[in-house]
Amino acid sequence: MPKDRELVLVSLLQEATRIANEADHLLDAGLPVLRAVCQATGWQAGHMWLPHETDRRIFVPTGIWHEERPGAFAELRAATGDRRFGLAGIAAEAARTGRPVWVADVRASSSFLRDPVAGVGSAIAFPVTARGVTAAVLEFFTHQPADPDAGLLEIMADVGIQLGRVADRMAARQAIVFGSQRLERILDSCVEAFVAMDEGGMITSWNAAAEKVFGLSKEEAIGRRLGDTIVPPRYREAHHLGVGRFLTTGEKRVLDNRIEIAAWHTNGYEFPVELATWAVRDPMLGWTFNAFVHDITDRKRTEDALRLAYEHEREAVSRLRELDVAKSDFVATVSHEFRTPLTNVIGHLEVLTSGDAGELNPAQARMLGVIGRNADRLRALIEDLLTISKVEAGVFDLELRPTDLHEVLTEAYNAVEPRAKRRDHRLVLSVEGQLGRIEADPEQLQRALVNLLVNGVNFTPDGGTVELSARIADDHVEIVVRDNGVGIDPEEQPRLFTRFFRGTFAVREAVQGAGLGLAITKTIVEGHGGDVLVDSIVGHGTTFTIRIPRERPVWL
Repeated sequence: MPKDRELVLVSLLQEATRIANEADHLLDAGLPVLRAVCQATGWQAGHMWLPHETDRRIFVPTGIWHEERPGAFAELRAATGDRRFGLAGIAAEAARTGRPVWVADVRASSSFLRDPVAGVGSAIAFPVTARGVTAAVLEFFTHQPADPDAGLLEIMADVGIQLGRVADRMAARQAIVFGSQRLERILDSCVEAFVAMDEGGMITSWNAAAEKVFGLSKEEAIGRRLGDTIVPPRYREAHHLGVGRFLTTGEKRVLDNRIEIAAWHTNGYEFPVELATWAVRDPMLGWTFNAFVHDITDRKRTEDALRLAYEHEREAVSRLRELDVAKSDFVATVSHEFRTPLTNVIGHLEVLTSGDAGELNPAQARMLGVIGRNADRLRALIEDLLTISKVEAGVFDLELRPTDLHEVLTEAYNAVEPRAKRRDHRLVLSVEGQLGRIEADPEQLQRALVNLLVNGVNFTPDGGTVELSARIADDHVEIVVRDNGVGIDPEEQPRLFTRFFRGTFAVREAVQGAGLGLAITKTIVEGHGGDVLVDSIVGHGTTFTIRIPRERPVWL
């Protein structure tokens, strides 16, 4: 290549570089570059193609043309018109390959993608690429055919690279604008208020939620001092001091934290908010302070209502506990007071029924028998009330010692047999093998068994069967009380061992009892380290199963 030709091409590249550095858009750089290329190469015309706005795979012609002599390529310009190309023609090939394309004689080439045009001999197209994508295609024309020039093609590729820098800047600016718009749309759709201020304290951002929370439109808020807009008067001095302290020392007290604080409404009142703040530094603009603000007025009202309800509940529970203690004390006191005179009554009844006070006629004996049975019922009720009082007071203790279980079973059987006979019941005691001795409180264990047997008698129609059985089961003793009585409703079974609970049948048929027997039985059995289970079918009877360890459990 001649020396002067080489210098011209170098000058062309320098000029293209200067144009690229000064241009903000390809449209601004297009015409100067077309003119510079034509002047440096001697080509008579140039034109720029750009991607379609909605489909960048399609390139469309523009009005950016340079002609050495106006009108010299009028037919070519008319043929170009609004032509589009996809993957055909020299411009399309340059866009697809990212390399310059030279057609030495357009009249002999089918790739030119124009109808035969008078006055066009040769054509060259080269792409402008940005981030690996073709951002524009420049094409140039001469009147006469021209053979490819490797040096010129290389310079053209470099010119395309320089213009690609313009496209890169365009893409970067578009990305910034798009990101800013996207962020603004996100913030506007956010349910929490978003506000921002510069380091001078002026509001720079205010989303739609902030308009609702503070009662101030975006237009009214932007440019106002944030401290005088949303900070309550009593906190404004502290706010200004805090911002100043951060700017001078970097000390953070509120930043990068989520706190609850009061905010100021444009109507002149405070309301509670949850505040999350952070700061971002821009090398050019300085610090920007950002905050998400969530109105928690409803939450605070709910919390206050719950707190008040909780305090009322605590007071009510405390009062109920006091009443429960008073009730327990009253029951224990009354029961003790009843037991002393009742013991005297029962003692005198025994003297009368024994005949020590004189012979009784049949009628007197029957009446004293009725009095005696009811006195025994009353004594049992008093004992139950005293036991419940001890349980509630935490002073119900069992005296465990080696106990002959068979003897306990026999005494429970004997205690209930007279009652069973009066109802014409068949009371059965059945023991498998030798039971031996177990660690138990014999009096209380007998009491638990009597409660279950009495229940069986009370809830079994006359002429029924109540069975008491026991056997050794590994390291436990299993005691079963079974009847063929009325059974227990499944819905009532979970409440059987609740104090003072009486089932529907007991209430309807006025069965004797205060609803304490099963609760006491459960307490006694669990005091032995055991458990009591119930299995019942309405109309077919009930089975209570007690399982007690043969030896004293380690925790007792």
